[in-house]
Amino acid sequence: MVDLVLRDLDPLLNERIRRVAVARGWTREHTCVVLLEQGLFASELEVRSGFHDPEVNALAEAIAALQALPDVKAF
Repeated sequence: MVDLVLRDLDPLLNERIRRVAVARGWTREHTCVVLLEQGLFASELEVRSGFHDPEVNALAEAIAALQALPDVKAF
């Protein structure tokens, strides 16, 4: 794994990362990796302007099929 150093990080951003780490019980390093991955996924989706990959299309179809199922009443 590559080392990543964040210089001159805004104190407010640093505090937000710390709060997520505390809330999840993660290390700050793990929290940064998770947040970076989530941000990349969101940015890639914006850049691609929607679904294009076959795996993503299959997932979207599966989600749509599950959403189309009728609600089950509890006994």
